[in-house]
Amino acid sequence: MALQLVLPFGKPVWNGKRPTTTLGRAFRAYITAAMKARGLIEHPAPLIVPQWWKDAQSIARKYARALKNDQVALHWNTDLT
Repeated sequence: MALQLVLPFGKPVWNGKRPTTTLGRAFRAYITAAMKARGLIEHPAPLIVPQWWKDAQSIARKYARALKNDQVALHWNTDLT
């Protein structure tokens, strides 16, 4: 029972930034060598937004701005008769 109580509170040593066990150091060296062989940074290709989409968004913004500016203020307090 005492052995089972310690297990949830233990921290794996090999999983840290600087492993202290021989197996942890070997594992980290293997991962590092594989990353150096492959290349550390892989930049994704930038997404290119088509010009027709930019034009459509610009026109939609202009239309929304025009609608907002041309709204008629309704005064509900005045008598309409």
